[in-house]
Amino acid sequence: MTKRQPQVGLNMFLHGEQVRRLERDGKTWFAAVDVVAVLTGTVDARPVAEAYWQDLKRREPHLAKMVHALPAGDATSVTSDQVEVVDLAGLLRLVQAVPTPQAEKLKTWLARTAVERLEEAENPELAVLRTRKLYESKGYSRRWVDKRLRGVSARHELTGEWYKRGAKESDQFRALTNTIMQEGFGMDVEAYRRHKGLFKTGETLRDHMSDLELALTALGETAAVALHRERDSDAFDELLADAKDAGEVVARTRSEIEQRLGHPVVEAANHRGWWAGRRRAAGAVAPAPGTQATAGDATAEVKAGAPKSAASVTPNPGTAGTTDKAVA
Repeated sequence: MTKRQPQVGLNMFLHGEQVRRLERDGKTWFAAVDVVAVLTGTVDARPVAEAYWQDLKRREPHLAKMVHALPAGDATSVTSDQVEVVDLAGLLRLVQAVPTPQAEKLKTWLARTAVERLEEAENPELAVLRTRKLYESKGYSRRWVDKRLRGVSARHELTGEWYKRGAKESDQFRALTNTIMQEGFGMDVEAYRRHKGLFKTGETLRDHMSDLELALTALGETAAVALHRERDSDAFDELLADAKDAGEVVARTRSEIEQRLGHPVVEAANHRGWWAGRRRAAGAVAPAPGTQATAGDATAEVKAGAPKSAASVTPNPGTAGTTDKAVA
């Protein structure tokens, strides 16, 4: 009887302990030899995994070009000063290059995901429906999902305006976003993330906002678009002035709401806390979002949690809806 090979899910790489991860400039990098060890079942035989990795680089020159050498930092098990790493795209490319049973489930998921993307190109509504189902599977209410999707639309409209009116660099997008957030909520995006206890690169602030926080964020971005168009703003300085005014609109609205509610609008709680509360109330035993170690959940991880660093954003006409550290 042959021993059944364990199935490998994407979460094993994104969150597991067998693969070392380095954070550099807001981007997650994965130790390539660790990925190979998991995919080949040689976790307990590191010299074998290392030899396989060296041979793989020789056989796959395009894959080798995706490899970077970074200081090991906190990767304490690395004996040298540097470790060869790949980003998420490189990791998935590596999966395709390893012909082992452990990699098959991920390869199947990659093929299924490619089919879905082609289907969505033919019928964009499918992408919206899949996004809605994804959020609901993570414990979000339909009411919250409605606001989240409307917020996505408002964000894309705003970043499109910024691009058309002269903002071209990711630093400018970051500064404009932070201006709205600072004026409206008294915190820039990073401070807001810390307030909610979000420290992982792939955690998007908006996915941890309450209904009211989402609505106020959308108000600020919609107001900014209206100001840009009314004033026919051009170049970064004028856009920045509009962003400040839009943030002040949010601040006044937030203050009025807080006076009537009798408590602050901005919550320190994040979605992990909401989910745990619902599970306790319902007596549920299902794992919290993001903890499933299966490739079946890999789509959710990539769509909702795949790191998108501020430095990687290069907006262009028609696709300028950015989601990075400067994006709430």
